[in-house]
Amino acid sequence: MIAGVIFAVAVIGALALVGGLWVTGSFGSGTVLDVGKAEAGVKQILSDPINGYGANQVSSVKCNGGKDPEVKQGEGFSCDVTINGAKRKVQVVFRDDAGTYEVDGPR
Repeated sequence: MIAGVIFAVAVIGALALVGGLWVTGSFGSGTVLDVGKAEAGVKQILSDPINGYGANQVSSVKCNGGKDPEVKQGEGFSCDVTINGAKRKVQVVFRDDAGTYEVDGPR
């Protein structure tokens, strides 16, 4: 009976460990950036007249086809934006594996 209890505790502990690794991204794709936050950040950078590009009216930003991009230094994604009524594209590139990114000028 005691051996059964020890076995059950060990199985539960192993499942908790695997679940924790799964949630933290240790299996699979790794760290991802929330696409909604990325879109808000891109809009802010495009609109900001002091620290950004100072675009007059940014009315729409849709990034990475609506999917959360995987964070990987040197990799990136593109965003479709509407600036002053004109459809444009911007490229976003990750500067590090922590999710810091830079936004290229609209094209």
